[in-house]
Amino acid sequence: MLHKIGIYVRVSTEEQAQVVDGSIESQQYRLKSFVELKKVQDNHWGKVVETYIDDGYSAKDTRRPAYQRMMKDIRAGKVNLILVTDISRLSRNIHDFCVLLKDLEDRKAKFFSVKEQFDTSTPAGEMMIYSMINMAQFERKQTSERVSLNFHSRALRGLLNGGNPMLGYDKDPTNTGKLLVNSTEAKMVKTIFQSYLDTSSLQGAAKILNDTDIRAKVAPGRKCRHIAAGRWTGGSVRSHLTNMAYIGKREVNRLQKNEEQESLKSWQRHQVVNASWPAILDEDTFYSVQKLLQENREKERTRLKGAKPRFFLLSGILRCGECGRALIGQASHGRNKAHRYYGHKAVMGETISCKLKRFRAGEIESAVIEHLDEMLLRSGYLNTVEENIRKILGVQGEDSLAERDRVEKELVSLDRDIDSAFRLHSEMDKNPDILPLIREKLEKLAERKRKLGFFRDQILTKIDHNNDAKEARTVIEDRALAFKKGWSKASPVIQKRLIRRLVDRLIYTHEGLHTYYVTAKESALTLPTSKEKMASESNSGAIPNNLFVLPEYHSRATGFFSSNGASVVRNGGPIHPISNGCNPTLSLNSRL
Repeated sequence: MLHKIGIYVRVSTEEQAQVVDGSIESQQYRLKSFVELKKVQDNHWGKVVETYIDDGYSAKDTRRPAYQRMMKDIRAGKVNLILVTDISRLSRNIHDFCVLLKDLEDRKAKFFSVKEQFDTSTPAGEMMIYSMINMAQFERKQTSERVSLNFHSRALRGLLNGGNPMLGYDKDPTNTGKLLVNSTEAKMVKTIFQSYLDTSSLQGAAKILNDTDIRAKVAPGRKCRHIAAGRWTGGSVRSHLTNMAYIGKREVNRLQKNEEQESLKSWQRHQVVNASWPAILDEDTFYSVQKLLQENREKERTRLKGAKPRFFLLSGILRCGECGRALIGQASHGRNKAHRYYGHKAVMGETISCKLKRFRAGEIESAVIEHLDEMLLRSGYLNTVEENIRKILGVQGEDSLAERDRVEKELVSLDRDIDSAFRLHSEMDKNPDILPLIREKLEKLAERKRKLGFFRDQILTKIDHNNDAKEARTVIEDRALAFKKGWSKASPVIQKRLIRRLVDRLIYTHEGLHTYYVTAKESALTLPTSKEKMASESNSGAIPNNLFVLPEYHSRATGFFSSNGASVVRNGGPIHPISNGCNPTLSLNSRL
């Protein structure tokens, strides 16, 4: 059997600093040498069709880009043998390894480890493989615990374990675990604390600081929109006010502060220890600020507890198409009742330049609900969805499987012709007149084989994309049915959950409301954070995080649904922002 080999190579961040034998280049060399050795024993044993490299990824889970690409190629039939130097390169988690073996078995593929070389078709070999993975998982967890204990020991001595630069201090160049007082910035820190004591308000302190030359510190390369713009917010003021480093203290396991301490291990418990750097503030000032923060927090909790709850179905998924930022639920009190809106979050010192400032929540929520409820009733809607996904992915028809079989047969025939040419070449060594003709034939056959191999890879990619389109359609259909079935009797919280399982994001633009459906059963989704990023995704044809951008087609003009479900404008019609005093016309230009 000709194995279509996928070489998988991985190193974690901890291993990169170790000996060269564990490097990416060394692993690739060992694996390719092993393939060449097997081909000496059997010329038809297999060939390397792809190399997958995860540089700097741990094997504790499968969230590795090259690993995911490899599994996709296995499902498409491009690869049927995974070759690794040792099993720990592939996985250090028993559950993930069991899932991998099941996937390989379902697709009649397998893996091979150069180091272990166990035969998994026998009970003894299978037992040894699972034992090796168990040991790899144990080693990973033990290493993780050693690192955590080392960090804990350093923290108890008042040393830093990395982190961002801190206003008022500079890193000690001779010992990065310590800080040196920056006298100029230390005065700024005192001003921050005094501003809050004077105003008793985070927003009030932020307003005072925005009128000064005091600016927060940020690590190079980090994207902090407000800090980069030199703007203070209530959140950035709070983060400085609650930092115990300013009184020469070090919080150990701060994230575990609110956990039940008795249930944690000794090195996981929250503690406050003396830091290895001097204090900037006196403790009386610091704890006076903490007391005031707590009092204000309690007042806010009391106020919110007595306030009438207002629910926003689309919070968390609605975004502005101009700036890419989230549109959050807001409320204002009119003469007779309160009004709900979606709009940009107001940030002190920030000017909202988007044309669409805010719009009524009831209008857009009704339009989205009616659209999703009506989606399944429309004849051929999901067929159009699947077809348009194929168009975006470049799948031109359903004959890819037949085309793949034809190319595979032609490749087998070419291999026979090449073998025949080689035998003829060896037999005609004594006839120099015929040798050039044989070499020319071999070159033509090799070039034909190269082109066919490239064409076959394209077909396999199309087959994979075709399967993706079907899977996406199935996910949307299942979740749309769940939405329709459960909506009428669901509580507001469950209704919001039903929408979020079906819709990943809603982009509100002057052209309409563009809907992005969730097309994967499980996916960690990263949303665009800027207009430029959304534009680059659209222009490049990228499909980020299993989301497909797909215009919806109708037999009539593109349907737009107002709050009563009527078709009111054509595609591209104007949308009037509420700031102009007009009722907005909501257009649902659906995108997948």
